[in-house]
Amino acid sequence: MMAALLATLGGCFAMDTEEELRAYLNKWVFLAQQRHFVSKSTCTIAVYDLASEVLRSAGPRQVTTYREAVLYLKRNRAVWFDMPGTTPHQVSRGIMSLDLPTGLGLVSAGVGPALDCIEDPGISNGFHAVMTSDKAITVYDPATNALLMLYPPEMLLLFMRGNV
Repeated sequence: MMAALLATLGGCFAMDTEEELRAYLNKWVFLAQQRHFVSKSTCTIAVYDLASEVLRSAGPRQVTTYREAVLYLKRNRAVWFDMPGTTPHQVSRGIMSLDLPTGLGLVSAGVGPALDCIEDPGISNGFHAVMTSDKAITVYDPATNALLMLYPPEMLLLFMRGNV
């Protein structure tokens, strides 16, 4: 009985709080208001308005090739894929083609939360649109399994984190 109670309670804890996530993201981006936030024990998704599309100078390591990205990702360093015209989906495929385990980490940061935390079809459609947009900017932090997608045309930041 106690084990069942603990398992039930364990499922109630959120991976992130709104305050913790905002503090984490403020290190890298200039946030405005929060539009959406869901955090469960297995995932977090959030959508924020951006005050600026510029990344902070103390932010993730800027990379221009997949090979360079893999070097930093294997060291658990967050990277900003500065590859204009490349979608977040193409970024994940490019990383997987060079280093499957590293690429799978990036994919799991998006797929797990998409399946477990997105309940609203409008949010799901928005995440899919940004994931496949060549206007999106991709940032991945392997240390926290966090995927950030900045979308300058609408001044949005989409955040996903999973524990898979």
